[in-house]
Amino acid sequence: MMAARRLLMVLLAAAGTALSTGAWAQSCTIGTNTVAFGVYDPLALPPLDTASGISVSCSRNGGFPFVIYRIDLNTGQAGAYIPRAMTNGASQLNYNLYTNASRSNIWGDGAGGTNSVFGFMFIPNGQTRTRRHTVYGRSFAGQTVSTGSYLDTITATVTF
Repeated sequence: MMAARRLLMVLLAAAGTALSTGAWAQSCTIGTNTVAFGVYDPLALPPLDTASGISVSCSRNGGFPFVIYRIDLNTGQAGAYIPRAMTNGASQLNYNLYTNASRSNIWGDGAGGTNSVFGFMFIPNGQTRTRRHTVYGRSFAGQTVSTGSYLDTITATVTF
């Protein structure tokens, strides 16, 4: 008997484009890529891992020559960080997003045992710099769910 296959995808939506005024005179934007898990087989071991990216671009027009920022991810449809869930109708498939390749630090907003990602950039006056951060994903093995495409939308926010 063949195992049913499921296509998994998490959309990371950008948020938090902002302009800092006064002495800072900086603006930053955040860009995201889809976290595509590919095809999920509930009988396969180990868990299904993937990675994607979030980019922060900051510009400077006067003010201080550096920016310190924080990137937070929300809970998505699950309403909780542990675990997050992709859905297909009433069926859900648990997964999570992490700040590190060993997938031990859940990427969230610092609440409930999650971690934010912090960054620092030196920006010469009148220029823009971009820094990329890796998002590590894991869909847990052994979940019994309906065949179909599963999706969640996570909002990424940059604060500087």
